[in-house]
Amino acid sequence: MNNTQSHSTVISTIQLNTSLERSQRCYMQCEVTAKGFVELHLKAMSNSHWQQKNHESAMVRIYVNQQYNQDLILFYGKESFVYTRLIGQLEAGTYEIELEFREQESPSKVNLVYLEQCEFHWISPASSSALVYQHTPILYGRNLSHDYESTFTDTPLLLMYWMQQKESRTIIEYHMVFSHEDEGTPSGLLMSKWGRTTDIEWMYRVELDLAGHLLTATYQGPNHVTTAFQGNTDCGGLPILQAATANGNFVDEVRSDYRLILPPSYRWYPEQEPREQIMSDYPFTYQVTNWEMNRQYIVERNHDASSWKLGDQRQYLFIQSSKFALDVYNSRADVQQTCLDYQVRLQGQDEWFSSSFGDLRVADFRAAYQGPDLHFSTTIKLRSGIYVDQIAEIRVTLLPEGVNRIGVKGIYAFMLDHEYVPTKGIQASTQVELTSDAPTQTLWSCMTLI
Repeated sequence: MNNTQSHSTVISTIQLNTSLERSQRCYMQCEVTAKGFVELHLKAMSNSHWQQKNHESAMVRIYVNQQYNQDLILFYGKESFVYTRLIGQLEAGTYEIELEFREQESPSKVNLVYLEQCEFHWISPASSSALVYQHTPILYGRNLSHDYESTFTDTPLLLMYWMQQKESRTIIEYHMVFSHEDEGTPSGLLMSKWGRTTDIEWMYRVELDLAGHLLTATYQGPNHVTTAFQGNTDCGGLPILQAATANGNFVDEVRSDYRLILPPSYRWYPEQEPREQIMSDYPFTYQVTNWEMNRQYIVERNHDASSWKLGDQRQYLFIQSSKFALDVYNSRADVQQTCLDYQVRLQGQDEWFSSSFGDLRVADFRAAYQGPDLHFSTTIKLRSGIYVDQIAEIRVTLLPEGVNRIGVKGIYAFMLDHEYVPTKGIQASTQVELTSDAPTQTLWSCMTLI
């Protein structure tokens, strides 16, 4: 199971059923019988909606024994939602937990929070996941143009990680999923280049010896520069980082006065799946990013499948696939820089829709995926009113300026329903060879058994 929470034990369940107006607090106790990492799972809602300006969210501040611990941004509005946060590593004892609906930090038109239930989960320091929890970063919220930007834009949604055993070292790398990025790749091209409008950025990386002692610690600094961590720790040794740029980079110097501690909820296997698998496992991410796009960006009113400008994401085909080297002299970097174009034909039609809009270039951006991972995602913009069951064929084409021969394996394609939730899609494990002489091959057709 990828979900790290499977290693936790529920130590307390409290039915709150409490409404809070702005500045009001709720109190409870948590009994921790042995030292370990503790998560808070709060089922809550508020009269907010991430899609509506000045109604986006509510901020709830968490205190442990009257000391500030962190903040919760309730981004899911009027529906019950379980928000999970890591409190830190606690000694055995009884802890008083306070939850406060913050007046100053919450968007102006949100005035009610409803707290339904709170669970506390305990993770043993001897468990297989303890090492991952031990180095989980604390993230201070962004404050570039507003003191509390994360309450309405580019909010942190999930934390995932990958682990690698290398000779006598263990490497753990943490990645944050943000609801969007306000700068960087243009929003329309995010769909073709990355297959999403969320921003998934590597955040913090540690190398440990066989005994678990820290050898090196780095983070992704501004301009995507790998930087040595020299910051402080808190909550039982967790490293502190600051969201510092509008495209999801960090510094190790605190610049804001609110913070979030997301638990490592998903283990990613880069050689088996794309980063976007976490979004499939947590489909609310598609909803939140779409709400943010609808609020902040001009989504095409007249949906045009031939335009790279951002359209209604319910009219895109989302695709996950992979590529690999066929020639031993091609390095991983050669394969990474080799671009592919995925194309779709509908039943009874000859027209093909392209993921890269025919290898479109916009300023310094190339529409095709050109990232570091061999398992990746893209999208194909379709006409309005198209459904998955109308697709007749999906094919892939080798684009120029890369290797002359490459392998492509697997296809998973799906669309979003009217509520922006992924629907059941098309899946095939087909493996094809693409060359400069024969650059196009079919990955799936409606005659393919799936």
